Amino acid sequence: MKYTLMYTTLFALFLAAICPLPVSAVSGTELMESFSLRVTVIAEGVEHQWEYDNPNHYEYEKGNYVIKGEEAQTHVEEIVDLLQINEETTEAEYADRLSAKFPTMERLEIRWMNRDSERFTWLWTK
Repeated sequence: MKYTLMYTTLFALFLAAICPLPVSAVSGTELMESFSLRVTVIAEGVEHQWEYDNPNHYEYEKGNYVIKGEEAQTHVEEIVDLLQINEETTEAEYADRLSAKFPTMERLEIRWMNRDSERFTWLWTK
C-alpha cells in the first residue's frame, strides 16, 4: 500500500511536469466562454470597434456606422480569430497581427474579461 501511494504520487508529479498548464485564449468557437470583449482600432482617423458580451450581444462600429446582432457577429468572430486573444500575448504582438488589415493603425485597445471574470487590457499606440 505504501509503495502504491508513492508510485501514484510520483506519476502525478511526472504528469504535472510534462503537461503544460492551459492558457486561456479566445477564438471564434471559444468566444462564448468569455464574459466580454472590446477591441478598438483607430486607423486613418476612423475608429473601428468590435464588442461582445456573453451570451449573445455582438456589435461592430466603423465611424458612425453601427451594426448589431447576427450581422455584427461575423465581424466580431473575424477579429477574434485574427487576434487569438491570450493572456500572455503582448500589445506589440497584437498590433503586428492587425498590421495587414490596418497598415496605418494609430491605436489599438483590447479589453477582455475571461470566463473566470479576470480582466485584461492591452493598449498600443504608434
